[in-house]
Amino acid sequence: MKNIFSGEILNITTFKKGFVFAAKESDENGKFVARFYGFDAENNKFTRIKKSVFLKIKFGYEYEEIAKALGDYVSCDVGFLNDGKIMAIYPNGEYTIFNEDGSVNVSSQLTYHGADVCDIAVDGQYIWCAVPSENAVIKYSPREGRILLRIGGGKTTAFEKPTSVTLLGSNLYICNQNSRKIRNLNTLTNSVRDYRVFNEKVFKYINVMSHEFVWLQSGLYTLDI
Repeated sequence: MKNIFSGEILNITTFKKGFVFAAKESDENGKFVARFYGFDAENNKFTRIKKSVFLKIKFGYEYEEIAKALGDYVSCDVGFLNDGKIMAIYPNGEYTIFNEDGSVNVSSQLTYHGADVCDIAVDGQYIWCAVPSENAVIKYSPREGRILLRIGGGKTTAFEKPTSVTLLGSNLYICNQNSRKIRNLNTLTNSVRDYRVFNEKVFKYINVMSHEFVWLQSGLYTLDI
């Protein structure tokens, strides 16, 4: 495991050949600003990028309309749904689904038992999300507007403050802040096992073109080493 960025990360978005992220930094006047970075897994290249590049990767071709509608375009997580729509969800469960042309389709709040839902991993016509305060993950149908399945929660200890989900095939990787673990959920059998354990809080697991990365409390690390 090797550290590749030790600044204060605000949000990370993955795409087919890499990922982009926003970081909180100080400008020459000491004012806090968001700066943007990207990793190209195809060329194994880590670079500073323009805001427009960050937005286009995060929201697609209609990024200007979507960013304008959201206002806060940094702290939301985004998923491209299989019907062409784009879903942006915030850590408090507020979400907006956009049409392909960037217009708003619906804005609402997604909760489970009154608890905030966060993050998004698209699974065909469904999505997976984390429910931190309920120690659970849920499978949700945006089309039907209902929760189909809950894993964890109650008296189980499968998850401990899960805050992000990453789907690779039938494997859902859940980052748990309190247990400092990435746990793997097989979505076909609903079995759960440890994948990685750390000595600090873990916020997000990234796997692009077989390159593995993890966002920990102290920064961004590659797991390839």
